[in-house]
Amino acid sequence: MIFYGVSVDTNNKLDGFFSIDRGAFRCAAAGGLNSAIAHLVIARGTGRDNHVTQWSVHAIEERTGISRPNAAKAIKDLLDRGVWKRIREGQHPIYEAVSGNQISCGPFVAAEQAAIEAIRAGASIPYGCAEAVTALKARGLIREVDDGRRKEFKLDDKAIAALCEPFTIWIPNTVVDGAAGEVPPVELVRQTRSLPALRLLIELYGVQFLPNFGGVPRDLLKTVFDRAKIGEQGSFVVWGFKVKHTEASHELGRPFLSGRRTAIEGGTKDAAWQEVFWPAVSVIEELGLVERVGMLVDGDDPEAEVIHPYGIRMGEPSERELADAAQTTAAAMVTEGQFEWAATQGYDYLVPVRRHIANVTLVEVFRLKYRPHTAATAAWHAQMQETTAEYIARYRALLGDAAVGRRAA
Repeated sequence: MIFYGVSVDTNNKLDGFFSIDRGAFRCAAAGGLNSAIAHLVIARGTGRDNHVTQWSVHAIEERTGISRPNAAKAIKDLLDRGVWKRIREGQHPIYEAVSGNQISCGPFVAAEQAAIEAIRAGASIPYGCAEAVTALKARGLIREVDDGRRKEFKLDDKAIAALCEPFTIWIPNTVVDGAAGEVPPVELVRQTRSLPALRLLIELYGVQFLPNFGGVPRDLLKTVFDRAKIGEQGSFVVWGFKVKHTEASHELGRPFLSGRRTAIEGGTKDAAWQEVFWPAVSVIEELGLVERVGMLVDGDDPEAEVIHPYGIRMGEPSERELADAAQTTAAAMVTEGQFEWAATQGYDYLVPVRRHIANVTLVEVFRLKYRPHTAATAAWHAQMQETTAEYIARYRALLGDAAVGRRAA
């Protein structure tokens, strides 16, 4: 179907995913939870150009628990703030997506926008914007300078522009539609009333790249483990691991910072970490939208490489099978006393590693449950299956050697 010279696929794509511009989503989310969800739903209805859609109030009402009046209100908000523009009026309107760098209001709530405009104009900060200024400072978007006569604020225009730089995020249709009769993920998040959880979910879709990381890059978000040497046999050391804590980078948490400080672990930290960011992580985990998958890594530095997956509790079946094979083999390579010591100390996850890999580390990466069926996803899955099969065979052979060694002893 053709409108205004633009091809619109009214049945939408059959390839299982759609794209959004990250900056535009950030702008949509500034309007609140309903606006953010409305943005995702109508973007899901775009044709193969990922740009023009006929989906509107009915599509939002059909896929979420948002009522018709609130869906209409959310779309009006997106149109009023320039996140979408209407290119055909009438009972069946058509909307066109706008890139984040072309949305004048930016990804800011009203108080933040008012403060930025005042600073840009050299005017006084409006009454009621103090908290907004504090948050903007914490997020590195403005800074306070003292020229010796008076203090004033300066904008970091480069940092502000970076928030809305064009950046494509591929989202599986199932995030909006649900899969196999399931409640759609966007509706699950809506029911929690957690806008931070939805924002974090979309940000993770923007950074996950399975072929390189097996999930979200571990320098952004990961669970780390303590390590202890449990035993040795031949050229192998059996290492034991236990969960230490989960950590996130400042970069991932920055958009949520408030500037309010709170006492945490003997020091102070932005209160938003405990009040907003980690609760958002918990929401998407509890809803089953993200899982933690173990990865055995050949070092503890940022450039260390993954040896193989180690699916402790989650992950693909072959990743969990590989963890079981490593655990079984490691248990056969240590004495009964060593095994009992590891258990009493909480080192429940065992793996034999060649002695020269002295800084071996176990981490859990975060992996999104619903994944777009792209070429990159297919390449990762094929490589993962090849790697897990190879290491399962290695551990089984090593287990046989360990059994022979024990009989000989």
